[in-house]
Amino acid sequence: MAILNRLLNLLKLLEELVAFSEFLTTPVGTIGIFCLLSYQAFALMGCDVTTATILASTAALTLYCTMNRPTY
Repeated sequence: MAILNRLLNLLKLLEELVAFSEFLTTPVGTIGIFCLLSYQAFALMGCDVTTATILASTAALTLYCTMNRPTY
């Protein structure tokens, strides 16, 4: 029974990982990944924490607005 319980827990974990990976492929998830990666890039370039956060958020917001541009 212990082995079956662990197998069930493993399957639940896999299901949650699949749901998380599906979220990351949505536009909001993609923008979140972009924001985190651009924050790391700005931090490596020598920006302090607040400046890197503001620049990464601005870049992510700009990308989000261009990806979800309404069509008139």
